[in-house]
Amino acid sequence: MQSTRSRRALGTSTTPGQDSGAAGKKSSASDTPQPASTGSTKRSLTFAIGGIVALLGVTSYTLLRQPTPADVAAQSKPAPSSTQTALESVATKHGDALKKLDGLSTKERREEAKRLGLLTAEEVNAVLHAKENSWVIEPTSGGARLRVDTNQVSSNAPIEDYLAWTPLASNASNRHMFSVFDGHAGYRCAEQLAARMGPMLDKSLDFVAQLAELKKGGKKPEVEAGDKALVKTIRQIEREAGLDWDQVPLALTATFINMDYELVAGALAEFRKQQQLMRMDELLGPAVSGSCGLVAVVDTEAKEVVVANTGDSRALLGVRLKNGSWKAVRLSQDQTADNANEVARMAREHPGEDAVIHRGRVLGGLMPTRAFGDCRYKWPLEAQQDLFPVLYSRGHRYATTPPNYVTPPYVTARPVIVKHLLSDEDKFIVIASDGLYDQMTDAEVIGSVSQWYEAHNRKDASTLTTEDDNAATHLIRAALSTDHSSRRQSDKNIRRLLAIPPPHSRRFRDDISVTIVTLNAE
Repeated sequence: MQSTRSRRALGTSTTPGQDSGAAGKKSSASDTPQPASTGSTKRSLTFAIGGIVALLGVTSYTLLRQPTPADVAAQSKPAPSSTQTALESVATKHGDALKKLDGLSTKERREEAKRLGLLTAEEVNAVLHAKENSWVIEPTSGGARLRVDTNQVSSNAPIEDYLAWTPLASNASNRHMFSVFDGHAGYRCAEQLAARMGPMLDKSLDFVAQLAELKKGGKKPEVEAGDKALVKTIRQIEREAGLDWDQVPLALTATFINMDYELVAGALAEFRKQQQLMRMDELLGPAVSGSCGLVAVVDTEAKEVVVANTGDSRALLGVRLKNGSWKAVRLSQDQTADNANEVARMAREHPGEDAVIHRGRVLGGLMPTRAFGDCRYKWPLEAQQDLFPVLYSRGHRYATTPPNYVTPPYVTARPVIVKHLLSDEDKFIVIASDGLYDQMTDAEVIGSVSQWYEAHNRKDASTLTTEDDNAATHLIRAALSTDHSSRRQSDKNIRRLLAIPPPHSRRFRDDISVTIVTLNAE
């Protein structure tokens, strides 16, 4: 079914500037646009939320660069002393719980976890509000006001998720990048993506615009040595597609491909060039680690949102229909073995390899079929045999070669793109890691956020209230309160889940990272 408001473009995998081969085999996925499914001045500012250290199962935020006062009209205030006291109490309870859970078998831990004492309502609130953040983005002429609410609650220690916001310089202050990077096998890859994706996307958008002008007889862009691979990727994508691309989807696709090249193949080449063991973790750690990545570019002047997704994070659009009901529209497609298109793509790229998807995972190990990093599914076997023993001895426990490793690469970071033209009915966008969607359906997510939206945006909402002023906190509370069997929300459920300390909590829930962008905010 075609749509005039939404479309998706599928791409192929390639290594920038190289021919097809062990490190850069092309994918054969379609580039045909598809509909979305239902159910400033020059700046380089990245507001990355995540952290290397997690306390109490609550993430630590890393603010890579401070937003300016003009960018942020409202931000979270320091936690009151009562919250700090409650968090200290949670830490004590977690310490006691660890003494009970450590050393038990998986079955014994599951049963013992059910017997742990529940957190109090005050302790739950302290955990939920510890790292929430809200701000308003004021537009320049022609744009619209946005409200942004973010929050994270971790299950891994340290958390492996990062959130990032970047105002894109290519369109004054009316175009913004909102993203979630859901790491696995550690935090290193997601950390690099959060820090580097925004600046690279800004460059990519600039080069795409300059190349478009060049076709019209404009000046040839000046390209510094460090950006030649990015420009080469842009040109290569255009040649492969054989058609004119919209600038934002092209820039996003090139950025994802080039970013992964730098993290995986580029880092490998740099380490082999330097041969400095003391830099091994710095250069190759992000490659051994992995991450899903979802980036949404919201342009309030063009009234569009373009979403690039690699992995199984998800973006939803909350649509309020004329009759007052709400509809969930997916702005991304999960890329796992549950996606028939992905399974078919993997089979085409690796013909005759029956184990390419095994037990619902790539080569029996990796859940997402597209991801950044994860060099164990990308590096040539010779490189793995050379470096993995050393990396493993240095604590990188995922530096191991998967079974049936015959025709790498098996995983690509090339994104699936969805472009959606915004209308007055489109009220908010939810961007979240899969930890949220493990707990709630699309309809439940939009239903929960719509309650918050109605209470905070309707002029006649005096009787409508929510416990949380922050939309992301409201949603995470609902997710952790939802009982999987009854689908009903229970205060007891969230008090039990947050009482289980990391790493044992990972058996019951994942890291949850949420950004909610309210469109045309009052």
